[in-house]
Amino acid sequence: MTEGKKKAKSGWSRRDFLRTAGVAAATIAFPEIIISCGGPSGGGPTAAVPKPRKGASIRLLQWNSFVKQADAEFKRQMVEWGDANGVTVAFEGVSGDQLQPKTAAAVESNSGPDIIQMQYGWPQLYTEACLDVSNEVNLLISKLGKPDPVNEAFCRVNGTWRAIPYTIVPNAWTYRTDYFQQAGVTSFPKTWDELAAAAPKLKATGKPIAQTDGHAYGDSLTMWNPVLWGFGGKEVNADGKTVAINSKETRDAIKWAQGAVKNGFVVHPEWLDPDNNQAYHADRISGTLNGASIYIREKIEFHKYTDVTNNAPMPSGPKGTFAMNLIFNHAVMKWSPDAETAKALILHLMEKDQYLKWTTVASGYNAGPFNAFHGDPVFRSDPKLKAFEDVVAPGKWPGWPAMPSKKTAQAQTQYIVADMFAKALANGGTGDMEAAVKEAESRLKAIFERPG
Repeated sequence: MTEGKKKAKSGWSRRDFLRTAGVAAATIAFPEIIISCGGPSGGGPTAAVPKPRKGASIRLLQWNSFVKQADAEFKRQMVEWGDANGVTVAFEGVSGDQLQPKTAAAVESNSGPDIIQMQYGWPQLYTEACLDVSNEVNLLISKLGKPDPVNEAFCRVNGTWRAIPYTIVPNAWTYRTDYFQQAGVTSFPKTWDELAAAAPKLKATGKPIAQTDGHAYGDSLTMWNPVLWGFGGKEVNADGKTVAINSKETRDAIKWAQGAVKNGFVVHPEWLDPDNNQAYHADRISGTLNGASIYIREKIEFHKYTDVTNNAPMPSGPKGTFAMNLIFNHAVMKWSPDAETAKALILHLMEKDQYLKWTTVASGYNAGPFNAFHGDPVFRSDPKLKAFEDVVAPGKWPGWPAMPSKKTAQAQTQYIVADMFAKALANGGTGDMEAAVKEAESRLKAIFERPG
């Protein structure tokens, strides 16, 4: 077999490895060659290229993307690799709301998919079920450079990589320029105070700015955590132990939110992640925080409001500009009978040429989690996508400024911050702020002050 054909199957040519590691040739599909591969991963001095087993069967569980063509391309690449290597591959797609219960059930039963997509800090939550993939992350670092800080923070547990960085879904504000102009708002607000001031003007048009404060894993968390941080609030101190939610800064954030809601910013505790998308496409709202999928689907599928849709990054608070994005990473599960094959598949999907094919098809919905993916041409293809690229760098994680841990992951999966805002924003922004803060504090202490 020629070198060119090997690369078509594996994505990792002899020339690539000679150039990046300076040692003997290697590919994903065949050789098991040890290469020097140090760097920032802390995974050890060597990295072995995983070899797929002909006849193996690999099942991968992950969410159904809001951009349908992205999943189609992902599946295509899986099947192409499987056919080239004699491996049967199966993509199991579920809604984002179903992903956690399915993951928890697999961990409980110690069986299930070979690869599971980890949302936010789940590698911290399901550590013992996730294999050590430091070797594979080292291989990626040798080719793609450093991983993004948020993906690394989620994937590395006590210095060991328990998941392979996969993607960032940036969340920014999508809004109707025609309604904003009608309301006399010339551009999207750059501060939270400006957003509160714009809210009554947009509500007067009959098309309010609206957002969930319910149990939406993406849109609620990526809204209310940055609001909290923007006013200086936090769940826990940087030590990851001391609960700090009961503070003046938290109350400042809630007071802002209550004022914004009283002004006309509409919150929906019943909305899950698809609901604001549907409201926008149905012409019921003028703006909302979301991934790029609203704009992408308008541009590619619906063609109703494309020309009057634009996007903007997160507003700033008194303590600065903060963002939180939806983060996914891939874990190889300990019960997999073909873990090496599963690892080889992930490495193929993360190979630069393959990955950029996927992000191109995804049309700006996904950003890559390694240095080599920065400056992705897809974000140059349409100036309206710039807002989504702009929110990647300031992105933090649930529990910040503490590092991700099992406890911060537990607080995130329980929606403690979102629930605090929802309680205070009930009845048109007249909810009991003190009760909301005290309840959040009690729930956080039950997690962070519990031994272990």
